[in-house]
Amino acid sequence: MARQKKKPDSVFKEAWDNMSADFNRLMPENLRQREGKKKFVLWLFIIEVIVLGAIGTAAYRWWNG
Repeated sequence: MARQKKKPDSVFKEAWDNMSADFNRLMPENLRQREGKKKFVLWLFIIEVIVLGAIGTAAYRWWNG
């Protein structure tokens, strides 16, 4: 008998659950179940946007001379 996969409530709920599971695998052990996890993820996102923005700006300036 084929096992049926549980259908998620919505696409967004499934995406959020998948993203949370991925972050739990990547985060240090002491931050996995703490309240500071949201703050850590927010800061990680902000730093990522700044770094990618700086790289993009440098590439754009290099490309246009």
